[in-house]
Amino acid sequence: MTILLFTALLLLIILLINYFVSTKRKSGLKILVGFGVLIGFLALGLNSLFDDSFGASTPVNIRTENLTDKKLKIYAIAFWNNNWNGTGNYVTFDKKLKPNKTSDFWFENDGTTEFWIVGKNENGGIDYLNVVTEKESQFDFKIKENQNTDQDKILIAEELTFKTDKSEQFKRYAFWTNIILIGLLILSLIKIKTGGNTV
Repeated sequence: MTILLFTALLLLIILLINYFVSTKRKSGLKILVGFGVLIGFLALGLNSLFDDSFGASTPVNIRTENLTDKKLKIYAIAFWNNNWNGTGNYVTFDKKLKPNKTSDFWFENDGTTEFWIVGKNENGGIDYLNVVTEKESQFDFKIKENQNTDQDKILIAEELTFKTDKSEQFKRYAFWTNIILIGLLILSLIKIKTGGNTV
């Protein structure tokens, strides 16, 4: 996400330079605008690469099947407690999973003590929470609404997934901001080549 924010700022600066430079000097901006477009696509590619499991040391592959009648947001929450890292956690958001649909995702499991698979409904409540302590690399979960779940764990899961929801929302905004700015740069490059006015 940091890459996307930095790139969006860079693209915006290039657009502003392009907008305020006089028409007679537009031809000299072709390289700068082309550079901006290239950097924009490179940032989107790197962002996509970081979302892939390539290079992960101990990825855990998860398959979930939503057997409820609700659309659920699916998360993995990994916890660690060791001498070199201390204690902590991180949350991986998969997707909104419709009823009777399946999904595949992964998360890094290096040094973790346990992880939770969480299904959260559209009102923000936890409908599914499964605590996993096995050290496997692949899991298959049938998600059903479960009762008798530890209320303390539910409160922790609600808090951690709420923070992740905000982060994911911000990431989506950054992604689409980059797409729009790249599009505007391409339009301005076309107008530079045809000798028209910029947007």
